[in-house]
Amino acid sequence: MTDEERQRQMDFILNQQAQFVTNMQKLEEADTQANKRIDRLERVLKLALRAGLRERKERRESIKALTASQADTDRKLDALIDSQAHTDQRLDVLIDIVNEGRNGKS
Repeated sequence: MTDEERQRQMDFILNQQAQFVTNMQKLEEADTQANKRIDRLERVLKLALRAGLRERKERRESIKALTASQADTDRKLDALIDSQAHTDQRLDVLIDIVNEGRNGKS
């Protein structure tokens, strides 16, 4: 092998190493950018999860309050039904008294 051939081989090897170094730098930059994007996505996902958990908690509390309110409304409605029945009875008695006062006359 002549000196010129050896020099060409060394130049080829040096060029290949330079290309390799350049490609490695590009890959490292791309990896850094990808890691930044992943970190950003992780932050966004954590924020979304926290918002979802907060919304879920608020919904549970709202449903709990609505359930309690509905139970209170049911109790009040039952009391109103009882009161109405009592009022109907008293009205029937009053009607009977008025009818007796007229001696059954219209």
